[in-house]
Amino acid sequence: MYYEIECYYTDLFRAIRDPNNAGSRGHPIFSALLYAFCPMAAKWWLNGADPEIPYDVVWDAVSDFSSGITLKEALEKREVPDLLGHVKKYIRDVTTYRLNHNYRASELSPLFTGEEIEVTARTGYQAAFDKHFGGDWRNVLRFVRAWAFTVPDWRGDAQIQPGKGEYEFKSAKIALNFPRSNRITLEWPGWIWRVKNGRALQIVVGMMISDKIQDQLRFALAVKSNGYYLHYVEEEKNKRKVVPWEATPAIYSFDRQAGWARPFHAFFDVEMLVTSIPGIAAVAEKGACLPLGALSHHKKCEHCGFQAQCFTREGDITPLVYASMADDAGKVDRSFA
Repeated sequence: MYYEIECYYTDLFRAIRDPNNAGSRGHPIFSALLYAFCPMAAKWWLNGADPEIPYDVVWDAVSDFSSGITLKEALEKREVPDLLGHVKKYIRDVTTYRLNHNYRASELSPLFTGEEIEVTARTGYQAAFDKHFGGDWRNVLRFVRAWAFTVPDWRGDAQIQPGKGEYEFKSAKIALNFPRSNRITLEWPGWIWRVKNGRALQIVVGMMISDKIQDQLRFALAVKSNGYYLHYVEEEKNKRKVVPWEATPAIYSFDRQAGWARPFHAFFDVEMLVTSIPGIAAVAEKGACLPLGALSHHKKCEHCGFQAQCFTREGDITPLVYASMADDAGKVDRSFA
């Protein structure tokens, strides 16, 4: 199944919409991350707009995988149990193709032709496709590919080998904050492998990326995180607390398409970058929030939670964006002083 590079920032929009981060409008971390993603997105959010969470088949697959259910159970949960035979055939075809083509994610090649589900088999499932797979039957196979191949590729790159200790893969809410902050510590969705080998414990924390690009600010915040949120019930009340890491985690990027997992490589001094968050947030607050995503890399816009604010249904830039650019032009100061 051939893929073009797609840019997803699902964790950013999920974190912003997370009820556990309620009251965080204007939080410097969100302001800075949105500004780094696209200044226009920061402007929409600071002015009261809430992002839509875009459909993300890889995120859905990894979420189900991390919950501990089987692939069969995941298909039943998503109301396509009778497609299991086609799913098994797809897994066999991808496995064979990989064995015969020795390069990463070879099934993404346009020469791979094993991604078909016959029309007769798809009949009657459109409601399930609409509800669980973004309206496209092909996302059933993309879901399966993420489950059966992408996650194991990540595990291999992180050097987590079956039979060499006990390991588990879970979703996690990483605790994010910055020095001398008086704002709430945010919950950030990510993924964790815990590997036990005797008394030794290894923790790998991963966040998804597109096209091998590690966005520096998000990963720097993960490096400086002191733990993760634990949710529990006490005296019939839902509570949460930050639990310190049991061991210093290795921070990895998980490439959502090619399946690469790589340790975070910092181009900035991590301490200085995280300390600069209030300054970046202040820039977002002051304005000069141009639609740089659309101007420089429109692929960012395809799965942006603020797409409806910037684009019409026909895919044209809205008049409000042009008006915003004209208004922000007077807020730019090129001096260094």
